[in-house]
Amino acid sequence: MKKTILFTTIILLAFGCKERREYGRIDLSIDYSINQHNLITNSLCFTNEAGNLFLINEIQWFISRLELHSVKGDWAEYNDNAHYIDTDIPESHALCWNNIPAGQYDKFRFTFGLNENDNRTGRFVNPPESNMFWPDPLGGGYHYMKLNGKWCADNGELAPLNVHLGIGQNADHSTFYQNYFIVEQPVALTIAENQSQSVRLTMVIDNWFRNPNLYDFDIWGGSIMQNQAAQQALKENGGDVFQIQVIRP
Repeated sequence: MKKTILFTTIILLAFGCKERREYGRIDLSIDYSINQHNLITNSLCFTNEAGNLFLINEIQWFISRLELHSVKGDWAEYNDNAHYIDTDIPESHALCWNNIPAGQYDKFRFTFGLNENDNRTGRFVNPPESNMFWPDPLGGGYHYMKLNGKWCADNGELAPLNVHLGIGQNADHSTFYQNYFIVEQPVALTIAENQSQSVRLTMVIDNWFRNPNLYDFDIWGGSIMQNQAAQQALKENGGDVFQIQVIRP
């Protein structure tokens, strides 16, 4: 009898000594800024740094591998490793990230597009994600982004503008280049038990065409899927395209 009581006491103490994990969540909203204004689609009212007048019909893109860095040194990872966003699908501009360990966080990180392990042909079988396929001869997998619109070309005509980012390739398609990139920014974020914290991710569209490479539609043209030099220029410009803001109550 004494042995049974002792054993039970040890078990209770062991469970009682375990640290109880507390969790909260993030409600992530995604929006756009261009020329210091909100995005208006189908309106010929935007000008890039090169002086191109243009409009945007739609933007479709992936973010993946979302992570938060704790001040204690570890990373919290979003359970679903890819999220599709579409200007024509309002609900895609909201992401609920549950089960984040309560605590203080100082960095927010994600991948623009899909990395080599995530970007597999046939991964998405249903639209709209499946409509983002990238042709197999060009490297396969999926577009990282489709920014579609029109611009006033140097001949005065309104020309199609298809800024499509994905895997790049050389002239004979014997070598492929990964054009995704990782975005990491500082945050001052507190996750409290059973509480939600609002965070906003903004794509500053005009920054795609500004820094460090002046991106001129009249030079690069309206279709760049097979133009690695254009894709590389946009990849390099992606460093300041995204802004993270914690929304205080």
